[in-house]
Amino acid sequence: MFKRYSIRQRIWQFIVEIITGSLLVITLTMGMGVLLKQTGQLALPSSSSFSVDLGDASISAINQKMSHIPYDYVIFDKKSGNILGGTYQKSDLLAYKLANNNSGDVEKKGVTYTYASNEAVSIVVRHSTLPEFTNARLRHISYNKFSYVTVIVGVFLTIVISVYRLAREYQANFKEIQKLALNMGKSTLDFNNHLKILEFNNILNNLTEKNNELVYLINKERHEKEDLSFQVGALSHDVRTPLTVLKGNIELLETTIISKEQSEFLEAMKRSLLRFDNYFSQMMDYTKLLNEDDHKEYISLELFLSDTCLLLNEFANTYGVSYHEDIQVYNLDIYINSHALSRAITNIFVNACQYARKGSKQVYLNVYLKQDRLCFSICNNGEPFSESAKKNASKLFYTEDSGRTGKHYGIGLAFAKEVAFRHDGILELRNPPGGGAEVILQIKV
Repeated sequence: MFKRYSIRQRIWQFIVEIITGSLLVITLTMGMGVLLKQTGQLALPSSSSFSVDLGDASISAINQKMSHIPYDYVIFDKKSGNILGGTYQKSDLLAYKLANNNSGDVEKKGVTYTYASNEAVSIVVRHSTLPEFTNARLRHISYNKFSYVTVIVGVFLTIVISVYRLAREYQANFKEIQKLALNMGKSTLDFNNHLKILEFNNILNNLTEKNNELVYLINKERHEKEDLSFQVGALSHDVRTPLTVLKGNIELLETTIISKEQSEFLEAMKRSLLRFDNYFSQMMDYTKLLNEDDHKEYISLELFLSDTCLLLNEFANTYGVSYHEDIQVYNLDIYINSHALSRAITNIFVNACQYARKGSKQVYLNVYLKQDRLCFSICNNGEPFSESAKKNASKLFYTEDSGRTGKHYGIGLAFAKEVAFRHDGILELRNPPGGGAEVILQIKV
């Protein structure tokens, strides 16, 4: 079991990490300076009263004494001014000689050359007013600047590491939430349901509860659809059996000698049987669409329209309709359930044929692109939709009391709407300015 903390506590932890890291960097830098001094790699500035007491010391004694001091020096013969020994850089030799010739201290560019002498020799000691490396190759690097840069870089790295850790922790929490959000509705999810930050953990728990509710509702809806499909199938079987018997009896009666009036009765019965058969076929198609998974595939729009328009031409001939096409796009591959989409367009077309103006039936199919949607517009020259029809015509089993009763069962447009929904689209009913009624099926491409 790990400890959880709030975002505020994590921010304070972030600040403490930066402060602690910065203090650690400063401490290490100071410790490095002490270590360099103890190993003789760093010369600290001397006091203003720095002096050298030679007394009667010989050259060897002076060298031995200066070996314990991290400063450069030069020993001169007092009478001739010749160099007798020392540790120095040739670039500083003029300053040493100037101090020796003047028999006094010389200061040059922040460096003091201190003069001392006895009866035999004189010595000039070089010491800086600022800390510096004793190694001549590193002496051009200011130790103070080096320390400042070390501290700044160390603090910067501390901040970067702390920010990276904080961002990575937030990212890990967001990823778990995103993983759950993108897989909402699945009964089994592989995610870490214990996050360290309280706020994120609460969000994850809430999403988990909502996901469980969603899974329950999805399963409930699936069972309801399966039950509906079973009931429709059973009803279709129970009703079609006597209808088949009735159809056989009608065919048997047609082989006998009957009057004209009886013949008309038989034709009316056959039409009624056909309507019943169409009704159950549409119901089976609708329930099958609700329960089956989408079998989508990429298909050429030109090929799809070629097959679909052949069916529409046949229905146009059946209903005695003048059929017109205006297809504005062909060269397009679409990802669709071709059977369901073709059936939806056919259902809309059949409705348009049934309600076209008697005597001069006109039905139009327009196919065009509107932004990221492919639109199939079917309109006729019949009566326009009423306000009630525009709101409810795509609902299952909806029929009006007048104008559009008796010719359909309120299934065709409901089927078309479901197909549009399965293709991330919509079904729109409208009345064109020029008259008639128009149904537009839009799918996303």
